[in-house]
Amino acid sequence: MRRVWLIAGGVFTFGTVVGLGAGFGLNVDLPEDSAPASFISSTTTETTVTVYRITTPELFVEARGAVDVKVVTLPFSKGGRRLTIERRLTWAEGGRDHSESWNGKWLRAEVRCAATECSALYTLTVPQGTPVRVMTPPRTLTCPPGVCRDA
Repeated sequence: MRRVWLIAGGVFTFGTVVGLGAGFGLNVDLPEDSAPASFISSTTTETTVTVYRITTPELFVEARGAVDVKVVTLPFSKGGRRLTIERRLTWAEGGRDHSESWNGKWLRAEVRCAATECSALYTLTVPQGTPVRVMTPPRTLTCPPGVCRDA
């Protein structure tokens, strides 16, 4: 009786392995399952948000390369004394070289593109009345109060 169970189990196992293998093998590369395709381009976007407590009366931003800076103000009661930095980096194949540093008073950001286009948009949210000096060669802008203007 034991021999019958061993033979039945062996036949069942063999049938299962061969059947599943054949089933997967037949479905993998059928011509109707694929079409010719060629890569044209790719763009990647990465967004990060960081929040810091502000301990100085004014902030400075040095932006180099393909960096745009936007300053938004909030009433002090809504945001307290904090700086919110939202950075949105976009690049195509070939990549980008991004560096950033923050020391509590100065934000320095630089983006350089490799073979193709890339960019960075920094949106800074600060309490109303906090001066932000944005330096982008060859000029310096003072933001808020009001709209950014040449210094």
